Amino acid sequence: MRHASRGMLSNLKAITAPGCRCAVTTATQRVDHEVGNSTGGNNLIDIPGPNGIYALSYIGLRFQFKPFSKYDLRKFSTKMEAWKNQYGPIVRAKVGNRWSLYLFDPDDIEKVFRADQKYPERATLPILSVYEKRQKIPPSLANTNGIEWYTMRAPTQKVMLRPKAVTKYAPKLSKIADDFVLALENKDRLDNLPFKLMEYSAEGVGMLCFNTRLGCITPDNTVTPLMEYTKDYLDRLGNHFYKAIPSYMFYKTKYYLKFEEAADYLYSTADKHINRTLKDIQRASDDNAEYERNLLSDLLSTPGLTTQQVRRTITDVFIGGIDSTANTMTFLLFHLAKNQDKQDRLFKDLVEHVPKMGEIQEDTINKMPYLKACLKESFRMVFPIAGGTLRILDKDITLQGYNVPKGTPMQLCSGIICRDENYFPQQDQFLPERWIRGDTRTDVNPFAHLPFGFGPRKCIGQRFAEQEIYICTAKLLRNYRVVLPPGVTDIPYIYSIFSTPTEPVSFLLEKR
Repeated sequence: MRHASRGMLSNLKAITAPGCRCAVTTATQRVDHEVGNSTGGNNLIDIPGPNGIYALSYIGLRFQFKPFSKYDLRKFSTKMEAWKNQYGPIVRAKVGNRWSLYLFDPDDIEKVFRADQKYPERATLPILSVYEKRQKIPPSLANTNGIEWYTMRAPTQKVMLRPKAVTKYAPKLSKIADDFVLALENKDRLDNLPFKLMEYSAEGVGMLCFNTRLGCITPDNTVTPLMEYTKDYLDRLGNHFYKAIPSYMFYKTKYYLKFEEAADYLYSTADKHINRTLKDIQRASDDNAEYERNLLSDLLSTPGLTTQQVRRTITDVFIGGIDSTANTMTFLLFHLAKNQDKQDRLFKDLVEHVPKMGEIQEDTINKMPYLKACLKESFRMVFPIAGGTLRILDKDITLQGYNVPKGTPMQLCSGIICRDENYFPQQDQFLPERWIRGDTRTDVNPFAHLPFGFGPRKCIGQRFAEQEIYICTAKLLRNYRVVLPPGVTDIPYIYSIFSTPTEPVSFLLEKR
């Protein structure tokens, strides 16, 4: 579509974002001229994609979503899939005032990752950046780029991404999972997910970071202040992406003040536990006694990290490790409840390897490949982020025959590929078997399924998050059959930071 309708143009003023200073007519003429004068057929501007009014800076993207179309901005993945179907494996779209690319071929995604720079650049979180600036605190690990990011990340990943670095927490996570299951005693329902699972994941990440229980799992279902503030923080952090005019950047809006209150509480909580742990470590050193190591003590003893950098990293891991794990478990339980034959097959493995109560040892999970396959398949069915990883290269690259200049944002759309029949036959079916060697496994391009990203900027908490999910799922399903309530066939979801159910989710429980 090259020209706007009169009705659309009349609504431009209402949704104009800050920074758009041009008149509509001038902007439209400029876009038409830019798109209509490609030369050579192999440059950025020649890549197919939405043009005309859709290519206007700042506001063009908005016209492709409600109320101007059927697409929901909070389910951006559906629009990406429509782009792929209309334009092909590479799509150019105007986002803000820059051209961005959306890649739907795993071979192109591999090329981009292989060409990645030493310090992969990632977009920052605007509301968090504003908070850090106003509070005069250094940016978190997730909100940092360049050499500053690398200085913190390199030594941290040596600790967190080693297989043995997190498996030692398996027995402690088993105790937390047991407490979660015991809190369900005499109940026939598991309600209010993913929030209830956030209580489990908060306890787990508290043990990882601070070697302590946080008291989030309560027998009487009392919601602790930590969980209330965590929910407020994550809700506002995720929803701020969808504000047409981010007025919180200019003054402290009511929305921002609620975020600030929650962030202050979480940062102060992390600081309290960090200070306590530092004192415990010092006391053990003074007494020449053994200290039970945790992530914090491991980072403090890692060459190349200052105490301040450790504080920033551990706070980031603590806050970031709660939300995604709970959402992921909710969707995994849904798929197993919907596909009882898969749950039954998994249960046979659980009976052999997992006690109803008691420790799961470090090597237990490795004996249950079907459990791992179930998680992989659930990630494929509901990808954790809207499209995939964002990358901005510091060098030119050629993709699908087009010359892509350095500095071009590229969305690597693994989530769309995961639902593509060409790469995953029977894509609408939950088939964990496709990931089992010697079963019905088919060859899967390794760059078609990357829920945790790839390369030096992949999710630093991947191994611990997976272990949390495996252990809680194993304990819950060892004790209960999880069943969908009558009439429930799906979980509608949107993308906040991660894929998130639009309404609280419930499951029926049948005691094993």
